[in-house]
Parts: sequence; structure tokens; C-alpha cells
Amino acid sequence: MTKNISEVGETFVENYKNAIKLEESYNETADERIKLHQVSSKIAFLYEKLRNAIDYKEEHLLRKTAIERILKRRLTTEKNELDVAKFLIYELIRARYLQNDKIPEIRIFEVKQIIEKYTLFINNFPEQKNEKGDNSDYLFDWTVGIAACEIEEKIAPYKREDAIVEFAKDVIDKKLKVPEQIINEENRKNQIYIALLRNLTKSDVPLIRYRLFEMNHPEWFFAPSEGLIMKMSKDISSIISDIEEQANNPLGEHFSRFIKKNLAYFTILEDVITRNTGNINKIFVHHLHIEDAIKDACIKKYKEAKIKLKRAATRSIIYIFITKVGLAIAMELPFDKYIIGHINYFALGVNIIFPPLLMLLVVVTIKIPSKKNTEAIVKGIMEMIHDEYHDNPFIMKDTLHSSSFFNKAFKFFYAFVFIGSFGIIILILQKFNFNVMSIGLFLFFLSVVSYFGVRIRQSARELVVLKRKEGIITFATDLFSIPILRVGQWFSTKLSNINIFAFILDFIIEAPFKTFVEVFEEWINYIKEERDKIY
Repeated sequence: MTKNISEVGETFVENYKNAIKLEESYNETADERIKLHQVSSKIAFLYEKLRNAIDYKEEHLLRKTAIERILKRRLTTEKNELDVAKFLIYELIRARYLQNDKIPEIRIFEVKQIIEKYTLFINNFPEQKNEKGDNSDYLFDWTVGIAACEIEEKIAPYKREDAIVEFAKDVIDKKLKVPEQIINEENRKNQIYIALLRNLTKSDVPLIRYRLFEMNHPEWFFAPSEGLIMKMSKDISSIISDIEEQANNPLGEHFSRFIKKNLAYFTILEDVITRNTGNINKIFVHHLHIEDAIKDACIKKYKEAKIKLKRAATRSIIYIFITKVGLAIAMELPFDKYIIGHINYFALGVNIIFPPLLMLLVVVTIKIPSKKNTEAIVKGIMEMIHDEYHDNPFIMKDTLHSSSFFNKAFKFFYAFVFIGSFGIIILILQKFNFNVMSIGLFLFFLSVVSYFGVRIRQSARELVVLKRKEGIITFATDLFSIPILRVGQWFSTKLSNINIFAFILDFIIEAPFKTFVEVFEEWINYIKEERDKIY
């Protein structure tokens, strides 16, 4: 490896190259491969497409979410861990989360061992109640979320993710300084790690819990004894309390804001290595080669981001149309007909058409980052790989305390802005004879879709490092849109589990459907065997 970059940069490049090799060779064993019939796979794949359309999740989380969903269903209906493991992997292959005829048979037995560990863990939970009411359901869901992450890592290791996170931890540790009176050194490092998981690798809540569980209890992942499993099971409340306290630290949002400003550097550097694994030494031999590779990666990444955004927006539009717009028909029509006495077709049409159109508007107004942005990324990455950033650290300042006079004054002013933003919209809707139900649904759609749109736009902003231009128009827009986005965030986070369509699929349709697919697979194999006997 060239000495044109720092030792830290060299270590990262080598670690990432090795991670790619390990991932690519992970399933290259002499063991028999799992092979399922293509016809049954197509049926299962179509079902999974439908399931994902009505329960929006980030693309990279779909497989892990599917594992969690399958585990919950299988663990509550089956007692044989080998069958649970086998049919779990079969379902993942049919749904195309795993490649057919590529996964070694040994993975079934490895997953079985993981499931046995968690089954023993769950079965020895102490009987108790807490502020969440029935604690048993919460403990089961919490633990299955962790188990799903460990199973996914067993069948598809997170090696590249580990390499980029470790490098980013080192960079941010040197760039971000926090006074001791705000947070101690150990917690500062933990919050940097959590913020990187949340923003760099886009980990969801179960995945963050899994990573913290892995960090706090490494003994769990090295063939733990039955005694250790039972001891940890008895301490489950303490284990969860420690992890949730770390994951929900009030300062976490401040760390996330800083991480977001630096995401583009890590994303593009990772892309440079991924695209040039075979000749990475040649690229890093001279600074001009590195700069050219970064610029090339930026151009390609911008184009890919645009395509990815359109795909994400399409999925969001379908999700919104099916799960949210259905409320307009289910609630507004009966209300108009039986309470008001007549149907306001204009209001009904607006509530049906407006959400998808708003999402479409979000997508078409997203711009590709400028050349100046690319130049800034080149400069930032060069500083990172040459270890030249620590001389000018960013110091996180203390935040306003809740008891602060100004903090209370700002909250009071914000309440007026909140009322004003929604008040103006309500007055406009009343001009068009919207009734109470129509107004409520419109505000619901506006806030939820706006929040979805901001999340999608944020994925494009992650490739931007230039500071946003602030002006009077920008300030006014932020002032009146933030209340709407806050409401949308609340609906999305607090009511995300209330999805009647997903509930119907998961608890009424999925189990018999998957049973049908399994029987169909067996029937195909029987026909194949009979044909082979004849020939």
C-alpha cells in the first residue's frame, strides 16, 4: 500500500478491501446449496412486494424486517428450532432476500443454534410488570428484534459496514470535541457510535439495540453456556434499561446533526474503494489519482441517488395511496353521507389526489449537487485520509436548558407559530366548504406526506456538504413548515405500528399463504421425482 495517505487511511482501505473479500467469499464452501423451485419463489416474491408496498421501510432494512416478521410468526406456532431455521431461510430465498442455489445448507444449522439460544433466553424471562403494561409482549418483541439482527449477520455479514463505521468513529472522535461538563468521555464515544449507526448505516431501532447489546455483552456471541443465558435472562430488565438509556440519550440528536454534515465524505470514500477494489493501490499512489477517483465517484453517486430517490418516492406514493388515502374513502364518505347529509366530491377528490401529487412535487424539485459541492467533498476526503483534520476540531456548545428563560420564551412563541400555520390552512379549506372530517384528513395527509418528503429529500442532502444559503424566504419557510413536519413526524413515529393492512396480511393472510407456498413447493418436488423415475 502506498505511503501517500496516513496510517489511519491505510488501515481503513485495507480493512474495507478485506471486508469485501470476506463478504464475497462467505458462502463459497463445499457444502450442498439450498435450491428451491422458481415457480414457488415467484409467488412468494410477489407477495413480499405487496407486503413492502403497504408497510414502508428503507430498502436496506427489508430483509432484516422480514426475518423479524417471520421469526415472530414461526416462534409462536412452532416448537422445533430446526424447522424454524429451515423455513426461515426458505422464505427468505423465495422472497429473493437471499440468492437461490447460493446459500450453504450449513447456514440452517447455524441459524438453528442462534434460535435455540434466544428461545432459552425468552423462556426464562422473569414474570414482571412495568410502565409498559404487559411486559411479556414488550420483552418478546425487543428480543426477537435483536435475534433477527444476529441471524441476518450470520447469513449476510455486515463486514463493510463495520469497516466504514470504525473509520468514521476515528475521524469524528478527532473532529468533534465536547466539554466534560456536557458529557463524559465514555458516553461521548458511545453517542458518536450511535449517531453513526443512525445516520451513516441508516440502522433502525432494533439494529441499534443489537449493536449496543453486542458492545455491552460480547460474551453472548461466543457460544454462551446455558448458565450464562439463563443468568442474562434474569437480568433482562437491567440489560434493556442500560441499552435504552444509551440509545435515547437527549444529547443524541446533537451528535446526529454533526454526523449528518460529514456523511458525504464517508459515503463517497466508501464508494471509491468499492468501485476500484482491484486497482485501489494504483489510485492511492498519487493525490491526483485520488482526486480523480473521488470526482468520478461523486458523478456516479449523484446519478444513482437520483434513481434511488425516484424508486423510494414511487414506493412512498404507493404506500401513501394504499394505507393513507384509503382513510379518505373509509371515513370521509360515510361522514359526509350520514352526518353532513351530502358528499363534497371536491374535498374528497383533493384528499385522494393531493398526497401523491405532493410527493411527486418533492421528487421533481430535487436537484443534483453542484460542482462546488464535489470540490468540497474532494477537499474533505483528502483531509480525512491524510489525517489533517484534528488541528481544527468542532466544539459542541452547551444547549439551552429547559429551565432557561429564553428556552421557555421560544417555546411560547413557537406555540403561536404552530397555531398560525394550521390556522391559515384551516381558514383556506373552510373557504372551499371542507367539513371537520375533510379538514382533519387533509391536515393529516399534509403533515405525514410532508414528513415523508423531507426524509426522502434528506437522502439527497446527504451528498451535500456546502452550507445551505439562509435568507428571509428560507427563514419564513422553515418557520411555518416546521410545525407541519413535527406533526407528521409524530404521526409517523407514534402511529407507525397502527397499519390495518399490514395487520391483516401478517395475522390473517400470511400464515396460510406461506403454508400454501410450502405445500406447493413440496408438490412440485414430488412431480419432479416422479418424472425422474419415468426417465
